[in-house]
Amino acid sequence: MNRLDRLLDGCFAWPVAARRSALVLAVACAVAACTGGGGGGDSGAATGGTVAVASVGLSPASNTLDAGGSYTLTASLGDASGQALSGRSVSWASSNPAVASVSGTGAVTALAAGSATITATVEGQSASATVTVVSSSGAVAVVKLDAGSVGGSVRDVLGVNKRPTASAQTPGSSWDGTGLYQAFGVSQVRLHDAGVDLCSTYTAASKLNVGVSPAQTVSGCTLSGSGSIPHFKWTPTSSADADLNNPDNYDFTEVDAAINAALATGAKVYLRLGESYNGPNDTDDPVAWAKVATNIYRHVIGVFKPTSGIAVDPVFVEVHNEPDGGFWRGSQTTFNTLFTETASRVRAAASAAGRSVKLGGAGFTRSVLTSSTKAGNPANNFIANVGASTLDFYSAHLYDSCSTATLSSSATFLRNLRALVNSQGGSGKPLHITEWNIGLGNQCGNAQYAEPRMLSYTSGVLTLMQDPAQAIEAAHFYAGMPIMALFDFTSVSNAVRINPSAWAFWAHRKLYGGSLLSTQVCPGGTSCVAGYAADTAPVVALAAQSGAGSSLVRRAVVTNDSASAVTYTLQLSNLTGSSTLNAVVYTPPGAAQDVSAKGNPVTPDSAALNSLLASPGQQTRSVLDVKGGQLQLTLTVPAYGLQVVELK
Repeated sequence: MNRLDRLLDGCFAWPVAARRSALVLAVACAVAACTGGGGGGDSGAATGGTVAVASVGLSPASNTLDAGGSYTLTASLGDASGQALSGRSVSWASSNPAVASVSGTGAVTALAAGSATITATVEGQSASATVTVVSSSGAVAVVKLDAGSVGGSVRDVLGVNKRPTASAQTPGSSWDGTGLYQAFGVSQVRLHDAGVDLCSTYTAASKLNVGVSPAQTVSGCTLSGSGSIPHFKWTPTSSADADLNNPDNYDFTEVDAAINAALATGAKVYLRLGESYNGPNDTDDPVAWAKVATNIYRHVIGVFKPTSGIAVDPVFVEVHNEPDGGFWRGSQTTFNTLFTETASRVRAAASAAGRSVKLGGAGFTRSVLTSSTKAGNPANNFIANVGASTLDFYSAHLYDSCSTATLSSSATFLRNLRALVNSQGGSGKPLHITEWNIGLGNQCGNAQYAEPRMLSYTSGVLTLMQDPAQAIEAAHFYAGMPIMALFDFTSVSNAVRINPSAWAFWAHRKLYGGSLLSTQVCPGGTSCVAGYAADTAPVVALAAQSGAGSSLVRRAVVTNDSASAVTYTLQLSNLTGSSTLNAVVYTPPGAAQDVSAKGNPVTPDSAALNSLLASPGQQTRSVLDVKGGQLQLTLTVPAYGLQVVELK
């Protein structure tokens, strides 16, 4: 029984006037139900009906495709009140069918390089989306990512030297780059040239300049020479354990400041036991030296003369720094004793405290390949001299040749260093590159570090260091701040200069914690080599993935260390479980950027820093079709630039 029947059936018992009113009302309701008025008809979820389409939207509003690629546009319809409508017929048209065609269901196919406007029309209302088609014919390289070949973890090479705090040039003021270390992805802080030195920590010692005759007493912990490296001898005045273990003989003020500053960045602490530049470079008692160094380690882990809040396990402990250069002027025999005594005592201290420690050294200079052939030099047959079991890693420094540096020459150094360590009996030992840069500051000049090429060189070396054949376990850029640095506090008043190299850290941090994807670079599309071994190609590349399922993200860092822009095709193969992917391409600025800074300590303005962090260019390619498990994009990376390609 319908509504009219029910009303009529019940109303015959009513008075005549009431029956007439009910009849009129029933007829009106029935008409409304039949015509879609009132509570029926085409509302938000209705199909068909008479409610007019008032608006049309298309998603995505713009997209970029390689020729041969495709995706599907989605049309959304609304009525005058903004309610969604469905079930209407949509007409599709392309303004340039030779560039991009569109089917009756909104499927767009890219045919040739150019641009086209795709228009959807419904009941006189329309919306348009733009499509840009690029051709891979101009690509000079192919970067191949294999989603089906996932390797080991991305190596932690995003360390820097120097803590993020320092004394400023203005007396009574200081600098603080803590927020910069955090923002750009510094993962380790190596405490070299940071106040963590034996000389400044253990006060009961003699300090002599033995490079003059007669030897002269030195009052401080640095000694500058004129024309040659000074010979500065530091020796505890007593070899008795009672004195070497006496807390009153230790001043941990600078050690604590360095540890706290490093921890504030969220980075791991990399402890170097030794001296800073122009500090002592010899000792009459290597065993006493080792005992003092061990007590510094014990303090850091919170065992010896502990300081509240200081109790951290260093990620690594490195003994000494550049003993084949100016940081050691004593005999090879004395150095070997110093090293082995320190290593064994630190290990014993760690075990006694229930800790584990990874220890190595000795932070050899960039000249290690030649110094290792010189009789009497600590680098000569170092591993055999101290014993392979003494070392968990072998550390050395990479400084190239400033403006003439190439990725190829840097890669050659790393490969030759690996060969040297292997030849000395260290084939199973990881490498640590505990200092590296395009060149030394006194040779390059500080302006070198603000040049655009620092972006691609730094990113390129970070990529090279992921080569598993080199087994580089850790690396530290020299320096985090304030000069030869990611962050330059010295060149501009009331500002901190963000050097281009900082953006290389920012880019590679996006891969941090992920698993490496097999990546190849193919110049001209042929003769493919591993992306981290492509130092002679136009580009080098590195890729990783993280997450799983719907949260799976694949990212690639593609670096162009040449003076011209490079067009390349990124190919991703062996994709499963996805019919479409979205890509976002980030291109960071290629020039040094000055961020306003103020206060004491001088600190970057947070709003200005946040604005800078939002400045990398973004290119979005949406709803890219995966065909046969493959996807490809054609992109152009700027001269001396890099791109981060993110695929979800």
